[in-house]
Amino acid sequence: MAYRVLDLRPDTALLNPQFDGYRLRLLDRDGEGEQDAVRSYPLPTSSVVEPQHLATNALLTYSEVYSRVHFNHMFVGPRPGTIIYIDRERHVHLAEIRKRDPPRITRMFQIPPSATTHALSGYHGAYAIGKDTVLVFDGVVSVYVLQHAPNDELEQWTATGVFEVGPGSIAAGPPAETSERRS
Repeated sequence: MAYRVLDLRPDTALLNPQFDGYRLRLLDRDGEGEQDAVRSYPLPTSSVVEPQHLATNALLTYSEVYSRVHFNHMFVGPRPGTIIYIDRERHVHLAEIRKRDPPRITRMFQIPPSATTHALSGYHGAYAIGKDTVLVFDGVVSVYVLQHAPNDELEQWTATGVFEVGPGSIAAGPPAETSERRS
């Protein structure tokens, strides 16, 4: 395939040599615009999110550094207006964002410690695959299936299964007794 060089020349009449950058305006929280203002709420102290800590001598490839920089600890929730996040204690939380009131945060599950250890474990993840089903990945080898009982106002989620995903194999079964039910 033959390539050709493009000759791109800016129209200098459209350039502004005095341009000094964009100016950001703070949103007005008083009076008008309050509904459009960004709202923030502190997380409960028991559910603080922290990045993974690495050994000071850990050698990372460029792609590993890139993935750590771009990793988002929040995941799309199972219903509109909800998000899922995992805190430093490995608790999976469901936050329901409401228009006027502070968010309602519910603990869904606690990820059990993995029997398999790796120097560089992956990232925890939570992926809603329906309004009542969430897959939770422990970052190493286990994927937990969480289900919510329909018409359950208490937001209780039950671990109904676990998949162990390893090199060249997948094993499935019921979750361990210690992680079966969290609310």
